[in-house]
Amino acid sequence: MSLLRASVLTALVCLGIQCAEPRKPLPDPKITSVSPMGGQVGTRFDAVIRGTTLAGARTILFDRTGASARLIQAAETEVRASFEALQPGVHTFRIAGTGGVTNQIAIHAGPEPTAAEGAEIAQLPVAVHGKLAKRGETDSYWITAKGGETVTFEVKSGFPGFDPSVSLWAKSASWFDPERLDRIAANDEPLYFPGLATDARLEHTFGQAGRYCVRVAAFHGQGGPDYVYQLHVSRAKAPPPSLHPTGIPAWPARWFTRRLDPDWISAAARRGAVKPPAAIETYQAVPEGSERVPVMNESGFVVGRLSRADEAHEIRLRITEPRDLAIEVETPEATMPRFNPVVRVMQPDGHEVVTNVYTKRNNNGLYMMKMIQAKSTVTLRAVGEYTIQIRDITSGCWSPDFAYRVLIRPRIPHLGEVALAEDRVNLEAGLSKPLTVRVDREEGFKGFVSISVEGLPAGVTAVPGLENPVEQPPLPNAGRRERYYPVPQTATVILSAAPDAAPGESPVLARVVVRPVVDGVIGDPVLSKELPVMVVARRDP
Repeated sequence: MSLLRASVLTALVCLGIQCAEPRKPLPDPKITSVSPMGGQVGTRFDAVIRGTTLAGARTILFDRTGASARLIQAAETEVRASFEALQPGVHTFRIAGTGGVTNQIAIHAGPEPTAAEGAEIAQLPVAVHGKLAKRGETDSYWITAKGGETVTFEVKSGFPGFDPSVSLWAKSASWFDPERLDRIAANDEPLYFPGLATDARLEHTFGQAGRYCVRVAAFHGQGGPDYVYQLHVSRAKAPPPSLHPTGIPAWPARWFTRRLDPDWISAAARRGAVKPPAAIETYQAVPEGSERVPVMNESGFVVGRLSRADEAHEIRLRITEPRDLAIEVETPEATMPRFNPVVRVMQPDGHEVVTNVYTKRNNNGLYMMKMIQAKSTVTLRAVGEYTIQIRDITSGCWSPDFAYRVLIRPRIPHLGEVALAEDRVNLEAGLSKPLTVRVDREEGFKGFVSISVEGLPAGVTAVPGLENPVEQPPLPNAGRRERYYPVPQTATVILSAAPDAAPGESPVLARVVVRPVVDGVIGDPVLSKELPVMVVARRDP
């Protein structure tokens, strides 16, 4: 072969290598909404499931018994199906098909009959399923009420980006336009706060009999094919809405509503593969200024209930040698933002050593930011008696349910919240995907973390991976962040499907198990979660 021909051949090979970029896996099938959101228990109803990459849908899989579905027709962005719920409640499901398995979504089933969108509300209770199909749209319903009658209106959203509102309107008495409607009541949500639902709830007692208009709208006027809702109307007073945060993780160390008790301490010890501390006593805090203040020895549960606005409780903590302590706060009844408990640890001279208020400087406006935390850590080096003060952050807010429980204990290095970034994995034959595990290292945990994936489909293997780290700029004004937050860590497991792996008809529930490893000893699982994994055929991009 001449030198010229060899050079040309080499150039063509190099060019081919540069052009042959590896193909990325195609997007997973995804569900965005189901309309209607549900139906009456024991009756069958047809629904349209919207999403993307749904053309190859084959089956509908529920997480538990109590509901069933039959697939009627599948297209790229819509699946038509027939549902039946045999038990009341929320029933979550996925769709499996040639493109893989989708995310979860739910239908809502209740004992009350359902009505069509825009229909006259003639009987109560009733559930109306509707949709705000375009921006600025509102849906109106008419109801006949008696004087002195109390009716509750509740609107539940079926789409994460939809914040619904409900309003009540009456015909105007104006001679100029007797058909004009005047708004007499409205609600967007009972209380707005991160972690609380944004569904609307309106309870109204009618002053006089007549016909009234009920309107459902989006708070900011949005709309679209996924803006589905359920309007539930019932007589008398419905149970009050929960003002506690939803979506609580499996290890809610920084949630004020988790239960602090000896089992909580033992669970933390298991997550650190260490022995739990000795039994801890319970103490009753007393109002500030009391003659006799209880004294705890280095650790204990502190319980109490504020009896008036601007009240502060206190208790003493005796330290006989330097201690690394954790301070955790629980609000068993009222919680944030109604009750905002502040816990301060002070030296005998009144100097504050630590508090559960995390303070940092905002890097943009250069102003101080303060956030109340449910957990903090501190090292007390000086021996002696410290004063612990508990109060609400405000001076004028109070309610009879301002109860608290404070746990003061030795630090227990352990694994905190452990979560999977993915809720399902679809693998094309011959390709790989990462499975990301997020781990919080609490209270100085320095052990290893064991991650295993069990029960994978045939032809799928799991090997450790290392993702490209994201370089984050330092926070020069972050304050004492180490006192209030764990050290986060991300681990990756690569799931690979062999080129000859057979596509599955439905997903296989693999199990991801995470354990702490301390001094060569593997601890109990801190996470054991089922994850749908499905092998699909190679698809053309």
